[in-house]
Amino acid sequence: LTLLLLAVIVTIRLVQARRLVWREQLVRAWRPVLTRALVTMPESSPRVSAREAAVVMPMWAYYHEFIGGESKANLNQLARLAGIDLYAKKTLRADSTRQRLLAIEALGHLRDRETRWLLRPIACVANPYLSLAAAHALLRVDPREAIHEIVPLIASRPDWSPARVIAMLREAGPDVVSKPLARAAVGADVAYQPLLVIYLDTAHHRLASQAIRKIMLATDDEQLLVTCLYQLGRVAHPDSLKIIRSYLDHSNWLIQLHAVSGIGRMGSEADVDDLVAMLAHQEFWIRYRAAQALSKLPTMTTQRLVEIHSQQEDHYARDILNQVITGEMKAA
Repeated sequence: LTLLLLAVIVTIRLVQARRLVWREQLVRAWRPVLTRALVTMPESSPRVSAREAAVVMPMWAYYHEFIGGESKANLNQLARLAGIDLYAKKTLRADSTRQRLLAIEALGHLRDRETRWLLRPIACVANPYLSLAAAHALLRVDPREAIHEIVPLIASRPDWSPARVIAMLREAGPDVVSKPLARAAVGADVAYQPLLVIYLDTAHHRLASQAIRKIMLATDDEQLLVTCLYQLGRVAHPDSLKIIRSYLDHSNWLIQLHAVSGIGRMGSEADVDDLVAMLAHQEFWIRYRAAQALSKLPTMTTQRLVEIHSQQEDHYARDILNQVITGEMKAA
């Protein structure tokens, strides 16, 4: 039994070693083929078996992630000549989630419109990794058509990674996502609106600010208002600053805090008086953000901050300004 067990172990090691050598040889053979395809449109290519395609397809997809323009078309032509496209379609039915994810990614890169009927059902499955990958692939195949299918899914899938959703929407571009995303954000249930408001960061600033304004006028949900104010502070549009200013006197200090922070990112000389008034607020963080916002205004100087400090009668205002002025002097 000991000798038999030893023989089995040795056999397994030999098989693994041979497989590793075979894989390294295949990678060395295909790397120049893929590199050459980045420069010239391939006219022919060796066909890959299913076993070989399992190694070559991830390499092909890796090259796709880091190039653009005509090189993508060259790689797609190579994939069709080699049979990688057929392998990707077959692998969609594999048991391994990892293999299915690779296949979905490959079909998205290939941008074959005929694969849409294969990807649409997967975009609705419960598995968040497979469904999000399929949604991304659909957007790559035909962004303007797929966005109308994907946005409702985004609005109902809080289990999708927000970072990956934002990356996917950025890749599609604001011209594609702005209008559908703005409509979805305004019409969504309050439970999903905060996430959709964050996704509006990928839309055109004018449409994003208009949608956020409609949401804020229609809700009294304080958490949603905080999210809207945070997002407005990132939207470089004149209307955003007007909306943010109107929440400086809100009864909820957390909403006031985000309003002050938004003015710190976008404010002007017209906001000096309002920010000075917030220096005496009972909440420390509002006083601190107001002092920071003052120091960040385009027209503000350290000398002027010192003058404002000397004019304050409230000891809270003087203390918080003194902290900011000290910090400014050390930075200088």
